Amino acid sequence: MASSIRVRPVTEADLEGIRNLFYRSYGENYPYKEFYSDEWLKRSIYQDSYLSLLAEADDHIVGTASVYFEVGAYADLCGEFGRLAVDPGYRGLGVGSALMRARLEFAEQRLHFGLAECRTAHTYAQRISHKFGLQPIGFLPQKVLLDNRESLVLTAKLFGPAQKLRRNNPRVIPEAFLLGQLALQNLGLENDLIAVDDVEGYPIGTDFEVEELSQSGLPSLLRIERGRLSRRHVFGNLQLTYGLFLLQSRNSHYIVARENGKIVGAIGFTVDTIGRSIKVLELIDLRDDVAGFLLKALDSRAREKYQAEYLEITVSAYWPNIQRTLSNLGFVPVAYCPSFVFHEVERLDTIKMAKVYVPLDIDDVQLTQESQELFELVRQGFEEKRLGLFVNEASHHMAIFQGLEEGELAKIAGLCQVVAHPAGRVVLRAGERGDAFYMVMNGSMDIYAPDGCTLVGHVHAGDFLGEISLVSQQAYGATAVAASDVKLAALKYHDFENLVNRYPRIGLKVMRNMAISLGQKLADLDERFYLSHSPTANKESN
Repeated sequence: MASSIRVRPVTEADLEGIRNLFYRSYGENYPYKEFYSDEWLKRSIYQDSYLSLLAEADDHIVGTASVYFEVGAYADLCGEFGRLAVDPGYRGLGVGSALMRARLEFAEQRLHFGLAECRTAHTYAQRISHKFGLQPIGFLPQKVLLDNRESLVLTAKLFGPAQKLRRNNPRVIPEAFLLGQLALQNLGLENDLIAVDDVEGYPIGTDFEVEELSQSGLPSLLRIERGRLSRRHVFGNLQLTYGLFLLQSRNSHYIVARENGKIVGAIGFTVDTIGRSIKVLELIDLRDDVAGFLLKALDSRAREKYQAEYLEITVSAYWPNIQRTLSNLGFVPVAYCPSFVFHEVERLDTIKMAKVYVPLDIDDVQLTQESQELFELVRQGFEEKRLGLFVNEASHHMAIFQGLEEGELAKIAGLCQVVAHPAGRVVLRAGERGDAFYMVMNGSMDIYAPDGCTLVGHVHAGDFLGEISLVSQQAYGATAVAASDVKLAALKYHDFENLVNRYPRIGLKVMRNMAISLGQKLADLDERFYLSHSPTANKESN
């Protein structure tokens, strides 16, 4: 440890030293240039929402750190332990620990919930967090853009009465259950989660006009009392009630839905143009179909208008319908935050859900042992979602799945498994009993007649085969051979049968579509047979 480390609040006289420290810690190419701005540093010193500290040793500024109090709404008593920078020449000498100790002393008096987003390019911040009782509750894949997109480990600690004020029995979708269970365990809380599987999510409305919020629309939107207060299922650190001027100064946006000229809902979000990320602030709506429409509209605009690479939203752990809606849109639970928000006389849990719009690249993250298990759960969620999105997208174009809702398609996608076969491998053999339906993800396959020699067709990425096996274990009528290395999404007969027993409407639609599809194939076969045996065809062949 350095001979004497002294931690104190930052003053205006320290600005040059803090700026030089950031240069030494982050380098000239750090994308967030405001860290090097005297104006921004001065505002952070005097804002009530920041506690800014520095560490001195050997008559030099050797470290700085902050606590940011606007992570949630002001009354939520949440704070983020952020912006930790330590002079490279003083790392490993206790500077980070001294700064964390000072922040915790302050937090004990001010906060109920404290969190830290720890880098994964190294384990330095993770180790300091664990040392002072902040335990992993989430993994945020590729959230920030530095030299490349970098993932963060989310750690947290409860203070004061936060544990006793926590409400029991959150209701979460199965995709969030194991993540929530582990987060509760890491914070020393009893697992009281209820997994809810029988929710469809919100319907996606279509007959709405869309616009960006203008000042003239603000009063109408504020009057949606039920949507703003009673349906509080999204949580952020800014709200419409703070005023349009403040929201605009924080680079906030609102997508507004109108019906017959009247505002029926809006979704608010901030856009980080440097980091190419979006964070949702709040969702105001009068009906479920409005909520579904706005969530889908933001998802589309995130990709098309803002070119976002990461989108994050914090939702209630007691409202499985919005969790399922986001899951259907491709979002994955990435963090579980026990006792995160204040509501009346108790504290409620929340779930962070995220969507990554770039290829997932998280294999090289550096993690502590405490962070590893959470990382594995989140990675598995994204891998399953990537398969699920492929199945959803592909199944939209498949005749046998026509008429199924998003939630129903998601249930089917959740049953699929990925299987890979090398070129030349026989995947289906004519005469063998069928037990699986296949969708081709990559590669192509050759289809042969029952004799195994006559080539009758090809199946490519996005196509399917073995559909009769979904409703009957009849023998396959043709042989399918991998023409190249192929990756398939396989849906087993018994898995689909169990799903249909729980949701008969899905089975009814699929079997109806199957009958129509088979009828069309038989009609096409009859037409080809007729043409090949008609007198006209025989004359032409002669």
